[in-house]
Amino acid sequence: MDRREFLKILSATVAGFALFGCRDGLLGDMPVKGARLKLADFENEVKLALSKMKPGMELVRVPMPAALKTPGASQENRFGMAIDLDACDACGKCVLACIQENNIPLSAPERANRGQFMHWIEMCGGAPAMCFHCGDAPCEKVCPTGAANHTPDGVSVMMYKRCTGSRFCGANCPVHARKFNFDDPVASGRSLKFNAGVPVREKGVMEKCSLCLQRLQDARHDFKALHPGESFRGRGVTTACAAACPKNAIIFGNWLDEGSPLVRAAKNRVLYAPKAIAALDPAIVYMRGRR
Repeated sequence: MDRREFLKILSATVAGFALFGCRDGLLGDMPVKGARLKLADFENEVKLALSKMKPGMELVRVPMPAALKTPGASQENRFGMAIDLDACDACGKCVLACIQENNIPLSAPERANRGQFMHWIEMCGGAPAMCFHCGDAPCEKVCPTGAANHTPDGVSVMMYKRCTGSRFCGANCPVHARKFNFDDPVASGRSLKFNAGVPVREKGVMEKCSLCLQRLQDARHDFKALHPGESFRGRGVTTACAAACPKNAIIFGNWLDEGSPLVRAAKNRVLYAPKAIAALDPAIVYMRGRR
């Protein structure tokens, strides 16, 4: 056997091991990362969450949100939402839409059975509740790394790569809107990447409602390209939860834009916020009745 023939046989042997020999070895030991999950798994978890619905929060009247008072805050934009309690029927479609938009993983079975979910939107007393994007956010004040922060136009954001998992922000949130990743959602096989534009969070970080910041960023980028020199006001943008609501009970928009659907919907309505955060200038409010 000459050298060339020997190398051919060796190459074929190595290739055979690569294709077949590892099936019961390394590849067989690797977790199937979401391959077995289906949308129905997440739908079933939402149904379970609705069956374990938390009690409602005490609400108090609040004024319409205005511009942030922090240095450098925008005087043109403050994004937020209003939730119409007269229209919402607690169907849970907003919860599922948020899961799909933001790649929210399934909870471990033992946590789910205790009513502990990773959902950014939770039903409390028949109404959706999430991070309220407070202008004076107590969560941001205690973050040791600055991972919990605020954009100039009113969105409370998480910089996941800076989060060290101290959980101070979660402890300091009056409505407990933040969720902690106790395990790796990908390695555990409980994650399904519905939306390629949103990263799946790692083990050991806090996560919460982002007001679909990715949608705002994409719209801002497109607007600047098409309308150079003009101010972006967020018109035409909506969140996944608002888009999915069959009752149009969730309205997204810009509190500082008189032409925004949010301002038009909230005008002449009575606005409310959970008592625990009413003094913290929330950008998400509830509305009911008329003034």
